[in-house]
Amino acid sequence: MPRVKLILLPLVLLVLGSCDSKTQQENSSVEKTEQAAHAPAPARRETGDLATIKQYGKLRVLAPSWEDTGLPREGLPSHGYRTLAEDFAASQGLEVEWVYTETHTQLIDMLEQGLGDVIVAHLTQTPEREQGIAFCLPISSAYEQIVSSTDSKLLQHADLHNKKIVVGSGSSFSTSVKKLAAQNPEIKIQLHEHQSGDPDLLLDMVNEGKFDATVMDSNIATSMSDYRDDFNIGLTITPSRPIAWAVRKNNGKLRSTLNTFLTEARLVDDRSRNHTEDFSDIKQRKTLRIITRNSPASYFVWRGELMGYEYDLMKKFAERQGLRLEVEVAQPEDDMIQMLLDGQGDIIAANMTITEERQARGVSFSRPYHIIQEQLVTHSNAPALDSLEALTDRTITIKPDHAYWNTALNLINSGHRFKLVAAPNHQTTVDLLAAIGRGEQDATIADSHIVAIEHRFNDNLQPGLKLEKESHLGWAVRASNPELLAKLNHYVKLHYRGRFFNITYNKYFKNEKRIDKYQGQRLTDSKQLSPYDNIVKPLASQYHFDWRILVAQMYQESKFNPKAKSHAGAQGLFQVMPRTAKKLGIKLPFTPETGIFAGIRYMDWARDRFEATLPLEERLWFTLAAYNAGFGHVNDARRLARQQGWNGDVWFDNVERAMLLLSKRQYYSKARFGYVRGSEPVNYVRQIRDRYHAYLAL
Repeated sequence: MPRVKLILLPLVLLVLGSCDSKTQQENSSVEKTEQAAHAPAPARRETGDLATIKQYGKLRVLAPSWEDTGLPREGLPSHGYRTLAEDFAASQGLEVEWVYTETHTQLIDMLEQGLGDVIVAHLTQTPEREQGIAFCLPISSAYEQIVSSTDSKLLQHADLHNKKIVVGSGSSFSTSVKKLAAQNPEIKIQLHEHQSGDPDLLLDMVNEGKFDATVMDSNIATSMSDYRDDFNIGLTITPSRPIAWAVRKNNGKLRSTLNTFLTEARLVDDRSRNHTEDFSDIKQRKTLRIITRNSPASYFVWRGELMGYEYDLMKKFAERQGLRLEVEVAQPEDDMIQMLLDGQGDIIAANMTITEERQARGVSFSRPYHIIQEQLVTHSNAPALDSLEALTDRTITIKPDHAYWNTALNLINSGHRFKLVAAPNHQTTVDLLAAIGRGEQDATIADSHIVAIEHRFNDNLQPGLKLEKESHLGWAVRASNPELLAKLNHYVKLHYRGRFFNITYNKYFKNEKRIDKYQGQRLTDSKQLSPYDNIVKPLASQYHFDWRILVAQMYQESKFNPKAKSHAGAQGLFQVMPRTAKKLGIKLPFTPETGIFAGIRYMDWARDRFEATLPLEERLWFTLAAYNAGFGHVNDARRLARQQGWNGDVWFDNVERAMLLLSKRQYYSKARFGYVRGSEPVNYVRQIRDRYHAYLAL
């Protein structure tokens, strides 16, 4: 049972307590913060101003752990905050040391204790907080709203009578609810403070019936509505208040330097979201906004890193122009051209083909940066579709509203005999390719670049004949933005078919050979499982893992090759991303020792993100899945599993089934962390488990 602390106020019952029974969460704020951090909490306590910080060479940035890298969908959320903080540190010749906490109270406590230098978070500026810390200029503003499940509407004060409201411990929401209760003595409110301030987690508990409502900032609730439709926004309980970063009160130089930086960055209290001006004004704003879709070919999250062919190309373009990149994710039903014309972005970067119909709507396209063809695809065990004659008596499945359908009809009208079947509306091209890989469909037609991506991860696909017609992909801008168009054209001319474009293309579209020629592939009856057992064993003991599961994971990651490097940049025996290594304070390139240390430390951090109340084995499977795909995707899969009537606390045959669904647009479009190739973590966990069991049998 959760530990509950009761505080009686006049005619108002406020229940304050943790909603999680895990012992670790009853530790002090500093201890819990040290568990949750990517890197150990800094040993030194230092409260000096900017000059002192520069002597140490590191800016210690405090941030909430739940604001981990998700899928930025609109504006500059936590990922934008991180980028901005790193830019500020670089401008001062400093490195960033990230320190993560579970609650807002811990953020403020650690700042005051000298365990961090600046709070970079979605922090509401309140009179109570101003007594202890100094806020920088506001980055945005928001008001607080009651949020409930869809079967409940809490629109009036009276609707809150006898309701259980859950908020993050030490949050401004807690203070607001207490004030609301004191100002309305006729209602009784049960206030519960949870260890985590993660709004998705709190809303999940509301939907599970544990509580009646939670409280969110208005802009967070609006952002969540992009991927969740399982809540109602109710009563507004505060006026609009500033959202800002914070420093210690005696750090006046750091605060003034930060304020100057934020002002120059044009982010200070900029409420205007729609802009249609040309490149000169974009340079003034210092931010380039792209409109794209969450898909494997454009933009997604992998191991906490923002990735995608379109994203990488646009990120490089923005860097060359000295601009920050801001992403607007279009929903499946959104008209991206209309979004562009309305000023919600500056460029459409979403694998868009250049057509006269689109140009007639008022957009101009850049020079083509990629050429694609429609391609026949079937199962690897089926007869190859390497010619049009091979289509005879085959079954081609396509969505009727797709251009591929017209291609198939033209082939039939040209005398080719095959059966054309309409795919369900909810199936995307990627879904159809996955169905072919499972043997559920015979064949389809798809764009060659999509086939290349899917074939890379699915050996059961057999790409076939590329049809003659070529299509050109281009980036779209408003026809009234010739300056921006000229910059894009120069960028394409400079890099097209050059080293950078080729590396980026190969990163996403080229099929890596899956020939395992690394040492340690075969199991033997030797007591030594890997060349690195003596390094793994003491670290496994220190971090409370079975050393054999870590060896099985190390084999899965690198086949025991210490120089292994993935297409995405992950390195070493445990394939740790460079950004993660930096947060861990470990320098690249890895040695075998540092590579193993980084992997086990990251496993420990990932495990701590899950409830200690989970069965030990289930917590391990979730940790492995999070190591592979990211904690956010696992959390999305647990939520989806519960929605499907499966057990969200069991990985095999439950959450792993939901993980597979998150590669389908009808599901990932409603997930906080968006698209994930679900087969990757599913296979990853199963193969590590099987190899671990084999190790146990030796």
